[in-house]
Amino acid sequence: MTVFFQLVLTGLVTGSFLILATIGFSFTRRVEGFLNIAHPELLGVSAFTTWGLNVIWGWHIIPSAMVGIVFTAFVGLIIGRVVYDPIRALGPAILLITSVGVHYVLGGSVDAIVGTGIRSLDIPLAESYRFWGVRITNYQMIVVVFAALATVGLALFLNKTPMGLAIRAMSANPELAASRGIDVKSTSRITWLISSGLAGLAGVMLAVIATLSTDIAFNQILQILAVAILAGLGSLYAVVAAGLIIGVAMDVSVFWIPAGYRPLVAFSVVILVLMFRPEGLAGKKSR
Repeated sequence: MTVFFQLVLTGLVTGSFLILATIGFSFTRRVEGFLNIAHPELLGVSAFTTWGLNVIWGWHIIPSAMVGIVFTAFVGLIIGRVVYDPIRALGPAILLITSVGVHYVLGGSVDAIVGTGIRSLDIPLAESYRFWGVRITNYQMIVVVFAALATVGLALFLNKTPMGLAIRAMSANPELAASRGIDVKSTSRITWLISSGLAGLAGVMLAVIATLSTDIAFNQILQILAVAILAGLGSLYAVVAAGLIIGVAMDVSVFWIPAGYRPLVAFSVVILVLMFRPEGLAGKKSR
């Protein structure tokens, strides 16, 4: 049973990473009103920016990560303003298709700049800790802590600050929010900064716990979509629950079936839950 509980713990770490990777995606969907398929590529932008500063320029990991996250936040903001804002009136379907093109442009740009091969950060080897026979590393604990901090921080921002309340109003009804004097453009820009910054944080966590290759961001798309769909494409708390459910399900499934079937397990869980809750865990219709 120790192996089983080890897989459960690993699944909670995987779920924590999926929460970080999906919160920004779901946030953009809720406020901007479309599925930004290019969002996972921002994880790659952040991961390789951090890697370049840390390994090539010799910076310490902490300032490298901070610059990587901020740079990614502004990359997302620029893409939002230059690419999506001019075509916003054409509707969510056009925005979705455009985001597929942005996804390939971002992925191709990272590929062209960085090149092929496997890379890793210049950080100390992971230290392991055992609790009742179950092992966890210090880097895995960092992922869990940052996922919790990001979730609590975003919840407090949305519920306790004027800008957070404006974002919630805009996500519920943009036209009504504009008629009540909310600056829609500023709110949209803050949304892009936050969602892209969260993708940047997820990219740094990915670089810390895994080796890097230029297709690492592309490999996250299906899992992020699975978590977002299961969550109902809206609620922050539903994203947390969905991330943990899919993370644990994928890793525990290795106890019985080959690891190559983990994505199949993720979408099997999504299909099973949606059979009973068609609107996802949030349990309400999303616009």
